[in-house]
Amino acid sequence: MDMKTSLNHNAMAAVGYMEPWSAKAGSDTRAFISSRDPDAAIAVVTLDRDQEIVVDWPIERHKPALSVQAYSLGSWIELPPCISSASRMDLTIEISFSPNAKAKPVISFGSFLLSLEPDGTLLANDYLLAKIRQERWYRITVSQTPANISCTVRLHDGDNVGSCTIFDEAQPGNVRIGAAPGQDKATLNARLGRLLVETDETTLEWHFPTRGIVTSLAPIRGENPVNGDAALTIHNAPTFAVASARFTGDVHDPRLAPDHFDAIALHDDDFGGFDWAPDCTISIPPDARSGVYALTITTSDSVEKLPFFVRPSEPRSTVAVLLPTATYLAYADEQLPPQRYPWQGSDRGHLFAIDNNFLSLYDTHSDLSGVSLTSSRRPRATLRDDYHYPLSNCPHLLPVDLQLLKFCGRHAIDVDILTDHDLHAEGFASLERYQLLLTGSHPEYWSSDMMAGLDRYVQSGGSVGYLGGNGFYWVVAFQDDKMELRRGKNDIWPGRPGEIHMAITGEPGGNWEDRGRHHPQQLFGVSYVIMSFGPSRPYRRLEGSYHSDFAWIFDGVTSDVFGQQGSVLGGAAGYEVDAILRSARTPENLVRLAVADDFDASFQVRPDLWVADGESERAALRRSDMTVYRHEAGGFVFSASSVAWLGALPGPGEENDVGQIMKNLIGKFKASRQTAIWPGADP
Repeated sequence: MDMKTSLNHNAMAAVGYMEPWSAKAGSDTRAFISSRDPDAAIAVVTLDRDQEIVVDWPIERHKPALSVQAYSLGSWIELPPCISSASRMDLTIEISFSPNAKAKPVISFGSFLLSLEPDGTLLANDYLLAKIRQERWYRITVSQTPANISCTVRLHDGDNVGSCTIFDEAQPGNVRIGAAPGQDKATLNARLGRLLVETDETTLEWHFPTRGIVTSLAPIRGENPVNGDAALTIHNAPTFAVASARFTGDVHDPRLAPDHFDAIALHDDDFGGFDWAPDCTISIPPDARSGVYALTITTSDSVEKLPFFVRPSEPRSTVAVLLPTATYLAYADEQLPPQRYPWQGSDRGHLFAIDNNFLSLYDTHSDLSGVSLTSSRRPRATLRDDYHYPLSNCPHLLPVDLQLLKFCGRHAIDVDILTDHDLHAEGFASLERYQLLLTGSHPEYWSSDMMAGLDRYVQSGGSVGYLGGNGFYWVVAFQDDKMELRRGKNDIWPGRPGEIHMAITGEPGGNWEDRGRHHPQQLFGVSYVIMSFGPSRPYRRLEGSYHSDFAWIFDGVTSDVFGQQGSVLGGAAGYEVDAILRSARTPENLVRLAVADDFDASFQVRPDLWVADGESERAALRRSDMTVYRHEAGGFVFSASSVAWLGALPGPGEENDVGQIMKNLIGKFKASRQTAIWPGADP
C-alpha cells in the first residue's frame, strides 16, 4: 500500500472532482469529495445563468458522512512478490540520479535500505557504498544470500565506483525501488532504466515501454517464474519514454529507436490521481437542459462547487459551445508560488495546491524537470465560477466562458454544450449535426483526435467562431484520466533533449505550429503573438468590416471603436492575443475586420516567433486582429483573437457592441431557445 497523507483543508473546507465531468442528459455522474465538515450539505445548481437555480435531480449518497480524504505523492516501483521469497537474489538496475534535497530511498527490502544523501553519498544500511554524480547513468547491483548482502555500483560503461558487504542476517520483504519499506519517506528523484533479477529459481528482466502509461509491467524475459505473477507494479504515474543510458542524441524519436528511450523518470511529487470511492451519484434527467452545473458543498463556514458539464442526449440547437476542458485541466491546481510570481490578487485554489503540493502542467517537479502528466482525478481547486487568476487579479478560464453562456441565456439563445474531451473521444460525430461551433476564451490545448474532428467538421461545411486567444497551441495526448504534454524548449519549463515525443501516442509534442499541420494560421487566419497582464485594449473597425459579404457581423454596432470595458483586464483585447502573420498558410480570402493596438510596453511579441523583417515587423505585430473568411466547403471561420473577448460581453440589463456582434454571429444560424424543461429553470 502507498503511504497516504490527509488533505490539508486550511485554504478550502471542501474539494473534489466529478467523474465523468462531461455527461449526457439521461446518464449519471459521480462526485468524489473531501471535506473537513462531515455534515456538509450537497445540492446541484446551475452555473451558466445569472441566478443560480437549485435543480431537483436525484442524488444517491454512498456514505453516511463526508470525510477528509487521503492521497499519496511520489512514484516508485515494486517488484513482484515471487522475488521476496527467494533464498538468493541478484538485483541489477540502471539508474541516473536527479537532484534530491533530502535523503531518499533507492532500493529497499526487509531490513535493508540503500539510500542517497543530498550530497550524492550512497549508503547501504548506513555503510558508505559510493559517491555518485547527478545525471550520470550507473548500474547498481544488490546481491542477497542467507549470510549477507553485498552492493556494487558501476558507471554504465563498466568502471567500478564502490562496493560493500553487510554481514547482517538477511530478512525477506517486498523489493521496492525509489521507496522506503513502509513508504514513510519521500520517494526518489531519478531515472530508472532496465531491471534484472536472478534467483535460484528464475531470471526476470524488464524494459520500460516507450508507448503508453502503464501500472503493471510483465518481464520481457522470465525463466522459470515461480509463485505466480512476475509483473512489477508502477506506482503514481512516473514519466515514460525518457532518454535512457543508450540515448546518443542521434535519434530523437522513440518509434525509431525504442531502446534509446526505455527509461522512466521518478519524481517525489508525481501524482497519478485519487483512488477514492465516490460519495454520491447524480442522475441527470433525460430532458435536462444542456449547460454547466455544479455540485455545491455547503460546510459550516463556506460553500465550494464542483463544476460539471451536461450535453444533450440529442442535439437541440444548431449551435454548440465547445468548452476547453483540456485547458482547464492543464491549469488545474497551478501552484504559482508567490516567491516566483508577483501575485496581483489571491485565490484559495492556488493556496490549496501549495498546501498539498499539487502540481499543474505549468509547474516543475522538485528536481526542476517540467510536469508533463496530469490526471482529471484531481481536486481542480482552481476550476470555479468565482476564480480569479492571481497574476492578473481577474477571471480566467471557466468564469470567462460562463459569461458567454449567461449572455446566451439572457437573450434566449439556445446553445448545446460540448467539451473538448467529448471531441477527443468521439471526433467528428460529436460535431456533425451543428451548423456553428463556438470556442471558449482560451482553447489552448488540443490532441490530434480533436484536431482531426475539427478538420472534418470544417470540411463538411461547418462554421467556427474562435472566441478566444492563444488557441490551438499545445499538443496533448489522452489516456483514460491522464493528459500528457511535452513542451520542448520554451519559457514555461524546458523539455530535455530528445524528449519531445509523448509516451501515450508516440507522436511529437510541442506546439501545433511546429508540427507542420494544423497550424492555427491555416485554419483561423491568425496566430498567438503577444501576452501581458497589462491593460486590455478596445477594437477599432477596419474597412473590411464594411464589405457586403461580412457587413452583417456589425449590423447594429453603434461605434467604430468597441470593447472599451471588460472583466479581463478592462477591455476586449488582452491577456493573450492573436494576429495575422505574413505566411503562405494564411487564407487568401481572409478579411481583417478590426484591430486592437497601442498595447503598453509590457506586451511583447513571443521571442520564439520568427519574422522576416526583424524588429520593424515585430513591432507591427503588437496587435490583435479580428478576422473572418469563407472556407472552401462553404462555411466561415470568425476569429475574435483575444482571451479577453468574452469578458467584454455586457452584463445583466446592459447592451454593448461586443454583445451585438455575438448576437449577429450566432443569429446567422437562427438558434432559438427550446421550451424550458423544468418549472422555473430557465433562467
